[in-house]
Amino acid sequence: MLPDVMHTSRCLPLLAAAFALSVSAAAPRGHAAIIAVTNPGFESPALAAGTFNTTVLPTGWSAYGYVDVFAGRDLGVLNPATTVLYAEPVPEGSNVGVVFLLTGGPTESGLQQTLTETLQVGMTYTLSVQVGNIAPDGGPFNFTGFPGYRVDLMAGDQVIAFDNNTLLPGEGRFLRSTVTAAIGASHPAAGLPLGIRLVSLDGPTGIEVNFDDVRLEAVAVPEPASTTALVACGLVTFAWMRRRR
Repeated sequence: MLPDVMHTSRCLPLLAAAFALSVSAAAPRGHAAIIAVTNPGFESPALAAGTFNTTVLPTGWSAYGYVDVFAGRDLGVLNPATTVLYAEPVPEGSNVGVVFLLTGGPTESGLQQTLTETLQVGMTYTLSVQVGNIAPDGGPFNFTGFPGYRVDLMAGDQVIAFDNNTLLPGEGRFLRSTVTAAIGASHPAAGLPLGIRLVSLDGPTGIEVNFDDVRLEAVAVPEPASTTALVACGLVTFAWMRRRR
């Protein structure tokens, strides 16, 4: 039995290393890579304080869903400074993205953007967006209430992660929505362009959702170090048994 004990003792350092590596692998490694988003704070087109523009789309963004400017279903940008629309300065820059749905439509509506980066396996993606609930200001439009929102992380035309209206910002406030997708060793959408979609659900109350400070980060999924070490120990055991035979 002594050879077996001696062999086991040789594997113990590998097992200890496996445990140590598994602990270190569970800890954060390095910094996340920032994936470029065009016009993430909706600062283009530039606006004067207290004004909005829904005749052109925010630079880098396109329309999603049913939009009809003649029916009051508009997309654009707003600079709410000097107004009572938001109680505090907006999260990033001066402007916010606008999805204004005064009238009902057959589908939801919003803003979307296709990125130059593609979906990669072995990565964890984190999309974060500030979602705003515009406050009533006594003007011609009743902004009371919140129509609901959805934030989609896309690869090609496939949604890989989403936040479907889990937050309820107070009137004149923003809350940050965070969406995470861990992509394993394979994925049917691998290699397709990443995309972001910001949606107003056009719910029964409220007519506008605002978005700001769009961020997308990616970090490599840690290798299962403990498994690697245990496999190495198993190979040592297999070789030792062959020598005995």
